[in-house]
Amino acid sequence: MNITKIDHIHVYVDDIEKAEHWYQEILGFTRDNSLHFWFEQGGPLVIRNNGASLSLFLRKSQHPGHAMAFAVEASAFVELIPILKSKKIAYTVSDHDISMSLYFSDLSGNKIEITSWEYTQAKQILENSA
Repeated sequence: MNITKIDHIHVYVDDIEKAEHWYQEILGFTRDNSLHFWFEQGGPLVIRNNGASLSLFLRKSQHPGHAMAFAVEASAFVELIPILKSKKIAYTVSDHDISMSLYFSDLSGNKIEITSWEYTQAKQILENSA
């Protein structure tokens, strides 16, 4: 599988507004208004600084930590799903309406997300693999 880049990092925070301000003031991140609808629907607040992207989630029961999200072309799902199945690695699929993601964990329980922004092609591949 060819990973094209780190897509984003999940950051669980106690106060999203304060975290957004902190990341803006200290590291120059700004709100990604094109994805603000996710936040309005109860999802993460996405902030960016050039190619770096953070998804700020309100911490509920999560311990401090992160989830790694890697961007791939849609065709990478054809390679990845058989590997996950053969290794008996549980995964879930999420349709984000503009991207498709697979979620699973590594041996230490670290969360991994594989995301394709080639929405239509990725959705078809994932639906056919179910």
